[in-house]
Amino acid sequence: MQLNASYTVNTYSYTTGYSALDCLRHLSGLGFSSFEMMLVPGHFWPSTATVAERKAVESLLNERNIRIETLNQPNLDVNLAALTPECRKYSCGVVAAALELAADRGAAGVVVNPGKTNPVFPASLEKLTECFQSSLDILVPRAADLQVQLIVKNHPLSWLYKGNDLLSFFNRYGWPNIGLGYDIANAAFGRDPAVDVIPKLKKHLSAIYVADTPLDEFRHDPLGGGAVSFGPIAQVLESIDYRGPSIFEIVSADPDRAILESASFLNKFWRPR
Repeated sequence: MQLNASYTVNTYSYTTGYSALDCLRHLSGLGFSSFEMMLVPGHFWPSTATVAERKAVESLLNERNIRIETLNQPNLDVNLAALTPECRKYSCGVVAAALELAADRGAAGVVVNPGKTNPVFPASLEKLTECFQSSLDILVPRAADLQVQLIVKNHPLSWLYKGNDLLSFFNRYGWPNIGLGYDIANAAFGRDPAVDVIPKLKKHLSAIYVADTPLDEFRHDPLGGGAVSFGPIAQVLESIDYRGPSIFEIVSADPDRAILESASFLNKFWRPR
């Protein structure tokens, strides 16, 4: 199977069976060299990782000449737009710890989403905006100090998830140390037209996330079995000369096979540079 090692691999599917060290060792053995590491207890969690664990990961990165491109964490546990100040404080603490780890690892950014609200009785847009901005006011200066980006990602379960809305929000708030991560599967499930939106995000696009999904169920499947048409999206990425990371965020019980087959599928349309 022909593999384009320029793809970045998100480690989510490996978090229950591998430590971060074993996962990086395993995936680099498959030919990948760029990774988005998920911060999950048992895989890797900043507050519980020992000095020895941190040093072992650093040694492996240097030994195999591989890179942690970005850090991410399950957003069920983090809500930067929470109405309660205590929850926002906790969430900012989790993200700040990830920013510090990213700086230590030479990673470009930490991925977040704008937060969640109750879908049955949502808070007003004004209130959610106020709460999210209060978290950004804490995190953006910290990211600047550490020279790491906050990469804000579209997510259909967030209160602010469409590309045009994210663009409008940050055009008002400001862009220092902010980039956007655009998830193709999230966009499809959220009915956000990727081929129209991606060119508008060109200036601020820090990462593209690649997975497939049906439209009646929210999934991150291997490529080719869902509703996403990757050919037109690849053409748009070529047209804007996109050169950032292309990240496989695929959830599968057999992630090796899912990622390798997805890479082979995507090679027909897209070759990251």
